Amino acid sequence: MNISTLCEKISLQPVMRSRMLAFSEKYDFSLAEHLLQTFRCYEKMTEALTELQMLLGDDPDGVKILACMLKASADAYELYRQKGVSDKIYVDTMKCYTRFIDETFRMTGRLYFDRYWWTTRQAGCHLFRIGELEYEMKHIDGQIVIGIHIPSDADFSPSAVDASLRGAREFFAEHYPTLSNAEYRCHSWLLDSQLKGMLNGHSNILSFQSRFEIFDQGEIGTDFLEWLFHTRSEDVSSLPENTSLQRNVKRHLASGGVIRNAYGRLK
Repeated sequence: MNISTLCEKISLQPVMRSRMLAFSEKYDFSLAEHLLQTFRCYEKMTEALTELQMLLGDDPDGVKILACMLKASADAYELYRQKGVSDKIYVDTMKCYTRFIDETFRMTGRLYFDRYWWTTRQAGCHLFRIGELEYEMKHIDGQIVIGIHIPSDADFSPSAVDASLRGAREFFAEHYPTLSNAEYRCHSWLLDSQLKGMLNGHSNILSFQSRFEIFDQGEIGTDFLEWLFHTRSEDVSSLPENTSLQRNVKRHLASGGVIRNAYGRLK
């Protein structure tokens, strides 16, 4: 797999593709190769990312680091093949780049890449999209747990979540058998128990919550603003009110309330 082919498979935005390929064609990736390979070590990927940023220097639109992430992700295809992981899972996983750029464009009106802090997981083969959800092999307190993430474009219906969870169990049993009995966890604002008073009983969010035992109410967060209101602004008065959940959360925030990123384990 090369970068150009990967761009085609994930339908990377033409403008970003053109700018990124122009950089990659003249960049000597051997300078960064050891850092890109280090992404495959979970405990060292954050340190490797910091070193990569220093190596690349000024990169206001994230074109340079996007090229490096795509190079590492293209190289990761060989590991997928060795493990017998399907091309569908590979492409679905790597479509995160296109999705992230789309999300940022909707919020800012600019085409740029700023999720490099997250994509070390995809590039390092620690996270896979299986159906509608993503699953990360997280190293926590000396053990590996499967972290569940909800992409912004996911079908969040109970049946789609059921299918994804079944697929994940089968995936790890086949390709990472030592994780066959691993614990599944989720850390998200979607698990905040306060949402129960803001949603009707048929809500997909409440259905998702019911799958988890909440073991920590978590820290106060603001990242929900991006997913629920499609903004990073913390000006409560300016938040949209297009859905009942938006209206209820906005009212909650205006009265001094907070939203927490709760921790749950799959029952």
